[in-house]
Amino acid sequence: MKRLALALCLLSMACSPRGGSGDADAIYNAGEQEAQLSPGVQPVRIGEGGPGFAACAAAGTVVNLSPQDQPYLPIHAAPFAEASEIGRLENGTALLLCSHSIDQRWQGVVVPPAGGVPADCGVSAPVASPRGYAGPCRSGWVSAAFVRARAG
Repeated sequence: MKRLALALCLLSMACSPRGGSGDADAIYNAGEQEAQLSPGVQPVRIGEGGPGFAACAAAGTVVNLSPQDQPYLPIHAAPFAEASEIGRLENGTALLLCSHSIDQRWQGVVVPPAGGVPADCGVSAPVASPRGYAGPCRSGWVSAAFVRARAG
């Protein structure tokens, strides 16, 4: 008999428009009020290789852009297509590869100034522990599909 009462109670809650719980109503209404979720900003992390390696352990180049389909590579504030675009890169742009997203689809990069050298960005030397990049050069997240690692 207790099982039947429990089953009827659960069935009535499942059939109610919002689940019947005050807490669930608050969560449901909060979701209605928020127009769109934003991924925000996620700084590029440097020093992920440890204190025995350069803060950004590899160099790369922007590749495979096409004038018709992909005329530039957007730099995003976080490793998500929905994140704010904070810059644009052209084919052949030199990059310092510092980190990557968990799914490997996004590369965290530091962009040396045109004609500058990587040392200008402060990531050639090791850092004591991993941290967000706050140096003088542009940094952000780009699609890894348009980045080719290169020697030094």
